[in-house]
Amino acid sequence: MLFLGFTDDVLEWPWRYKLFLPTVASLPLLCCYTGSTSVVVPIPLRIHLMSHGELTTLGKVLCYFVVVDQNSDGSIVNLGVFYLLYMGLLAVFCTNAINIHAGINGLEV
Repeated sequence: MLFLGFTDDVLEWPWRYKLFLPTVASLPLLCCYTGSTSVVVPIPLRIHLMSHGELTTLGKVLCYFVVVDQNSDGSIVNLGVFYLLYMGLLAVFCTNAINIHAGINGLEV
């Protein structure tokens, strides 16, 4: 992904390639990831998932897509595949943000 900035300057890639290349480059990393896909819900938002030991309406709807840990009173949510999707999109965003930032600051000629 570091190579994207250099090749963009030399070959002047169109935007469609700037989105496609980091996505392809992050796939091996995402395929090999075997870590946790759980996130900790901030304390002010936990009341929206569980109230008095039971899932709220939002918590029940959320359970169709992700796993809300009821033993921890809704403080941990396992995102599963959505976590990997988020990480892939974050890799594309960071790569392009650094490339754009370097161009705005005049680091690239």
